Amino acid sequence: MMSISEIRKMTKQSLKGNWGLAIGGMALAYVILMAVSMVNFIPVLGTIAYYVFAGPFMIGATWFFLALSRQEKPEIGYLFSGFKTFGRNLLAAVLVFIFTFLWSLLFLIPGIIKSFSYSQTFMILRDDPNISPLDAITESRHRMNGHKGRLFGLVLSYIWVFFIPVIIMMVLGIIAAATTAMFDYGYNSYSYDYYSSVPDMSPVFLIVFVLGYFLMLAVLFGLAIWIYPQVLVACAVFYDDLYASTGTFGGDPDMGTYTTTVPEDDTTFGAIPPVDPTPPEEPEAPHFENKTWGADSMVDPAVTPEPEATPETDVTAPESTVEETHNDTISEAVRPSQPADLEETTEQKNDDEQK
Repeated sequence: MMSISEIRKMTKQSLKGNWGLAIGGMALAYVILMAVSMVNFIPVLGTIAYYVFAGPFMIGATWFFLALSRQEKPEIGYLFSGFKTFGRNLLAAVLVFIFTFLWSLLFLIPGIIKSFSYSQTFMILRDDPNISPLDAITESRHRMNGHKGRLFGLVLSYIWVFFIPVIIMMVLGIIAAATTAMFDYGYNSYSYDYYSSVPDMSPVFLIVFVLGYFLMLAVLFGLAIWIYPQVLVACAVFYDDLYASTGTFGGDPDMGTYTTTVPEDDTTFGAIPPVDPTPPEEPEAPHFENKTWGADSMVDPAVTPEPEATPETDVTAPESTVEETHNDTISEAVRPSQPADLEETTEQKNDDEQK
C-alpha cells in the first residue's frame, strides 16, 4: 500500500502532459454547476432540479478524473458520462447525500467521517456497471475501514495552503474593524478635542482591507486552479491503490471479509507456484554386472572415473626398477590360476623327455 508521498508522486506523473485537460475539465464543471445553481431561486422546484442535474454530473466529473489518473486520455464530453446510467447514478448521489446528512445531525464530525466512508462509491459505480447503488455504498464503507485517516491526511496535504490567504484576510479584517471602532469611540468620547486633531485613518484602513481582500481572493482562485485538479486525481490514485490492497468482499457484507482472486498462471511476487500432481521419479540404484574381487567391472560402466592426479616427485627411479615393481603389483585376481598338481605333472614329463 502506497504512502501519501508516493500517491503525490503518482499524481504528478498522471498530470504530466495533462494539465490543460485537467484544468479545463475542472473549470468547465465549475462553470456549469454555477450556471445550474441559478435555478435555486425558484422555490422547491429549483432546488430539486439542481440536485437532479448535479448528482449525475458530479459522478461524471469523478469518472473523468479517474480516467485521467489511469492515462486513458478522456475527452471533455466525458464529464457528462454520468447521465448514461441516469437513474442508478441519481439514486446513488441521493443516498450518499441522505446518509451523510443524517450523520451530520448528530454532530459535524460524524458527518465528515461518514463522507470519507462513502467517498469511493462513485468510482465503484464506474468499475462495476452491474452493482446497485446501495451495494456500492456498502462496499465503499467496507473498503475505507481503517483508511479514512489516510485519505484525510492526503487531502490535507494539498489544501493546507488555502489556510494562508484565509488567515491573511482574517487579520486584515480584524485590523480594519479595530481601527474603525477606535476612531468612532474617540469621536464619541470625552477626548473629542484630542481625536479631532488626529486625521481619520479609518478610510485608509478600509481601502487597504478591500484591496487585500480582493488580492487574497485572486490568490485563492489561482491556488484552486493549481491544487484542486491534483486533489481529484490523487483521490483517484488512492482508490486504485485501495482496490489493489483490499480487493472485493465476498459473502455477507457485514462480515467484512475480502477475497482477491489470483489467476492460475500468475507469476507475480507472492503468488503460490502450482504443485505438480505427479511425484518425482526416484533415481535407480547402480547395477554391477561382475562382482569379482579386483575386476574393473566393479565400477558402474556408465560412469568412467577420472584417474586421480598423483603428486609429482623429484626422485626418478631407473626403468628396470619401475618395470619390476609394475610386474609385482599385478593383482593375483587378474593372473590365470592353475592347480598345484598340474604343475608337478608337467615338470615330470619334461624331465623324462630330456632323459
